[in-house]
Amino acid sequence: MRKGSNLAKNNIFVSFPRFWPIIWGIIYGLIIIMGVISPTNDFLTFIKLGGIFLCLFYVIQYFHKDYLLQLALLFTSIADIMLALENTAISGIITFLIAQIIHLFRLSDKPNRLSITIFVIFALIAIACDAIWGLAPLIFVVCAFYLAVLIANIGFSWRWLKSAPKAHTPLFSLLGFILFLCCDTCTAVSYLSLTGVFPAFLYGLANFFAWAFYYPSQILISNSSKCAKIIPKGR
Repeated sequence: MRKGSNLAKNNIFVSFPRFWPIIWGIIYGLIIIMGVISPTNDFLTFIKLGGIFLCLFYVIQYFHKDYLLQLALLFTSIADIMLALENTAISGIITFLIAQIIHLFRLSDKPNRLSITIFVIFALIAIACDAIWGLAPLIFVVCAFYLAVLIANIGFSWRWLKSAPKAHTPLFSLLGFILFLCCDTCTAVSYLSLTGVFPAFLYGLANFFAWAFYYPSQILISNSSKCAKIIPKGR
């Protein structure tokens, strides 16, 4: 009996009310259905932003000691608002970059944090110099650093999973950031379609699949707290 009680205490699937997967499923279903029927509807934008803020609320409520995860999702929510107002806003992309950097510090261990700090300082200097002197299109410079950090987050998540192969949280982290990369790939296709590099018909299609990948990624990342005590898979 005592063993069962301990398992229930440490299992994330027991520790939060079962209505959360239902809520996530409803929101995701609405995003997919309305994305097909009425992709430019303002109510769809409200649902998308509401779903992201709901992930932030969830993390604050259930992982209240994981301040870095909360901060990363806060910056993610702010970035989504900025990009909802203007989908190519450089300020929104920079805010997303900050969110990814926070995730990077969250997922890394202490020996790697000095190298990460040096990289972040270099990235900030490079972005500032490009903003001042215009050596290259600023959006490309920011996106290059953003992509590097996102790939690093996938790498750290993979290493975390290798160190705890039977745990759920590192798997959620890895899958979440892989879906994030899929989303951003679609976003890049959307931007290149908007600028005429790719055919225009890909714009709407890419935007649809971007959110098809993005919202599940946020749900998974919301459940990737290193402060969580998760029962191993298969037990």
